[in-house]
Amino acid sequence: MGYWNKETRTSMRFQDACKALVEKLTSHLDIGRDSHILDVGFGCGDQDVYMAQLYRPARITGITIEPIQHHAAQELIRRTQTPETDIQLHVADASKLPAFLQANPDIFTRSQPQFSSSSESSDTSDMRYFTHVVSIDSAYHYNTRVQFLKNAAAVLMPETGRLALADMILARPAPTSGFGQKIFNAVFSAIEVPVTNMKTIEAYKQDLVDAGFVDIEIECIEEFVFSGLASYIDNQLGRLGGLVKPGVNWTYWGLSKGLWWLDRSKWLHFVIVKARNGHKQNKAFKH
Repeated sequence: MGYWNKETRTSMRFQDACKALVEKLTSHLDIGRDSHILDVGFGCGDQDVYMAQLYRPARITGITIEPIQHHAAQELIRRTQTPETDIQLHVADASKLPAFLQANPDIFTRSQPQFSSSSESSDTSDMRYFTHVVSIDSAYHYNTRVQFLKNAAAVLMPETGRLALADMILARPAPTSGFGQKIFNAVFSAIEVPVTNMKTIEAYKQDLVDAGFVDIEIECIEEFVFSGLASYIDNQLGRLGGLVKPGVNWTYWGLSKGLWWLDRSKWLHFVIVKARNGHKQNKAFKH
């Protein structure tokens, strides 16, 4: 959805807003030349290319459940030069990370990151883990997000591994009965979001704690997201006018109205989540 600067958003390109969201999410995570990032839900691969350009990590491993996105991302990677970062993309389920890694052992054995001798991560046993797990604007779709969080902690480097999510949660409790509950369930079912993922910030933080994360930071940034994207869509529709097919025009018009409603209703928080893996070495998942 992007991160839209309030003062300049009318002139921002969608690509720039998306880059700004990547920067907002990944800043201060100590991503460096020794890092091996797992990007869950990589979309069309743009964010992996941008992270490679920003931080030059040794490796980025990406997974998505959408074969079409995987194909588009593979094409982008082939056309883009990222000589210092090995980017490998796969089709896999975010809620089944351990099974995915067991089926793909070469992720940790092929072209290992060259950890420096001064790094705390130089022990070869650490090669079985990712230094970072990121998920940008997709975790609310996972079935379920709770299972994803547990598995993320299992595949992250014990004690030092970092989690970073751009996610959506409820700003207030969901209706629990009657017509309101039916509408609530229908809306999230229509956009393929499991209702069980729609929790308040307190419940979300508890899920992170239960999964084993510590040093948890949750920042609400919806004021820089919903209205910015809505304005961009409105501006694009106005500029293109009759060049847009009627069906496509109505789709984007509806999306814009929905985003403006989210901005006004304050029903959802768009959040930046950062946390550290609190598991000790002997309690982490063994691939």
